[in-house]
Amino acid sequence: MFSLVINLARASSALELLPSAYYDLSRSSPSDCAAGYTCPATSETYHLSDNDLMVLLRGKEHACRFLSTFIVRELEGRNASAFCEFQSDLDLSRKRTCQAAFETVTFEILRDVNGVVCHRSSDPLFAIMDTEMMQTREDTSGGPYMTLRACEACRAEFAAAVDASREEFWQRLPQWFGIDPQVWA
Repeated sequence: MFSLVINLARASSALELLPSAYYDLSRSSPSDCAAGYTCPATSETYHLSDNDLMVLLRGKEHACRFLSTFIVRELEGRNASAFCEFQSDLDLSRKRTCQAAFETVTFEILRDVNGVVCHRSSDPLFAIMDTEMMQTREDTSGGPYMTLRACEACRAEFAAAVDASREEFWQRLPQWFGIDPQVWA
């Protein structure tokens, strides 16, 4: 349906709708994006122009690259906060609790991102938020992976990094999809 929104936004010069419409559509697989939208009421199929499809795919790539950069910058090898409640613990395994918790989040987010290969929806903005939620929600899977939780100080520091990254992501959307940022403001 977002291909229809993109076409309508272009036709009516409502360019402020384009960044979010492009992003929503970019969460679909490339083949679904190229296939277009078929209206259930009329069975008519709406496609993006070749130019809009290329803009969409480039923007999708930028969003995925941002997610991978976030993982490297904010998760891989993340050190505990200076205020970590475990930092002075003499037991080395307890001292590494927060680092191990973030290593687990890294593993889980990489495992989830690989779902794109299986044609699951890809939503980098949600994935970034999910890295924080993994540290607060109860594990209902029964699996061993989310038994570690970072302390409150480490979670708060990471939450600030997540918020800043999500804001940066949102601000970059117009640029990624070739839209004048002034239109988005």
